[in-house]
Amino acid sequence: MTAALDITRTIDIAASPAAVWAALTEQDLIAQWFGDSAEFDPAPGGVGYFGWSTHGRFRVVVEQIEAPRLLVYRWAREVDVDPAPGNSTVVRFELTPIAGGTRLVLAENGFEELDDPAAAHAENTGGWQAELDDLVRILGVAA
Repeated sequence: MTAALDITRTIDIAASPAAVWAALTEQDLIAQWFGDSAEFDPAPGGVGYFGWSTHGRFRVVVEQIEAPRLLVYRWAREVDVDPAPGNSTVVRFELTPIAGGTRLVLAENGFEELDDPAAAHAENTGGWQAELDDLVRILGVAA
């Protein structure tokens, strides 16, 4: 794995871990900050998709979940394909309670396995900036 192609972002959110967890795992809440539609089964092996009206639906499979602190899923880079090594990346959310809210650490890796790793990394870096800003907006101001 090439660390230069990993995305890592840490944000503090002025919301309880339970509220942040719900926003990461409940499809009606996911659609408020991550795309505009979602279907998500928050269980090991659970499947679903994240959808953007302008980009399409991207399938996802849950690899690991330890409610309410850890969520790891693999999501496809291409529209309407099942995620697998070579066409997807792995996203990890880790939640830690802090004074006044929750620390969320996001890590995404697997870009080096994609056809155009640099472009995918650049797109997702900007995407996570915007999407996590939306997450903070729906949950509360940064702690």
